[in-house]
Amino acid sequence: MKLVTFELCGRSRIGAVVDERVIDLNAAYAARLAATGTVEAAKRADAALPPDMMGFLWGGKESREAAVAALRFVASQGDDLLGMAYPLERVRLRAPILRPPKIVCTGTNYEDYRQVIGLPKSPVPLIFLKAPSCVVGPGDPVQIPEGYGEVYHEYEFSCVIGARCKAVPKERANEVIAGYTIFNDITARSLEAKSREFQPWGKSMDTFGPMGPWIVTPDEMPRDLYNLRILRRRNGKIAAESNTSNMIFRFDDIVAFVSTFWTLEPGDLITTASPMAGVIGPGDTIEAEIEGLGVLRNPVESLQVDRLYAARVELGK
Repeated sequence: MKLVTFELCGRSRIGAVVDERVIDLNAAYAARLAATGTVEAAKRADAALPPDMMGFLWGGKESREAAVAALRFVASQGDDLLGMAYPLERVRLRAPILRPPKIVCTGTNYEDYRQVIGLPKSPVPLIFLKAPSCVVGPGDPVQIPEGYGEVYHEYEFSCVIGARCKAVPKERANEVIAGYTIFNDITARSLEAKSREFQPWGKSMDTFGPMGPWIVTPDEMPRDLYNLRILRRRNGKIAAESNTSNMIFRFDDIVAFVSTFWTLEPGDLITTASPMAGVIGPGDTIEAEIEGLGVLRNPVESLQVDRLYAARVELGK
């Protein structure tokens, strides 16, 4: 499934993209229950297949099975899909997870990029946290504060955790992954370069975490996750290209490492770092494309802010 969070009448709902339509999974499951004469169909639908992504992920196997049943019901209804399906181009997609509990980022994890920047290879994944409040969805603007130096576009193959887990053995890491998505780790590079202590500031500004356009479940991903084309575009032109075969640590390595020290929960996002990053600025349109996942596209805007702190750390001169 291609799982999305979409906006309907000002409310966020969970859906699945099928044939350029967004299926409202909760509504479809309620309709299926109603068609079988089940009493209080909507209430039972909310219990088995919640209308929000976090509820769905916490629902685990029961919610996944209900989603499959909902899609089968939709397929049996022909064109009679009132209240259950909407054309994709008319729906506003939000970030698949509006506020991930944790965003666990990995640094310097593509061997081709590591060689270019000349950093030593780490014996363990280089992980750090990014604030969940920075997340925005496809089509939402990335807002760059004026006067705070260069900002980089880092584009990352990422996974979403689907089960609460701790100390996951590497060979069982795939069992706790609910699906895969694209995450852009937008970075205030001048701040980060000025001091590593400024990294949380430069990584976690509002809008610095575009995510989406959807979560693809493992069964619909290409068989070999570590031979996927991954590229970055700026204003429609390819600015960088790599392949997931260049990853040093893979998802199983990172999940096993992180879960040794932190409990992982449904909705946690884990990234695998970026290939060659690049500067972006107001007026740009940035795209990240990963084979099997599609394209995440966002415009870039300027944001007027007080430059007091830039002056204090000697930026923007």
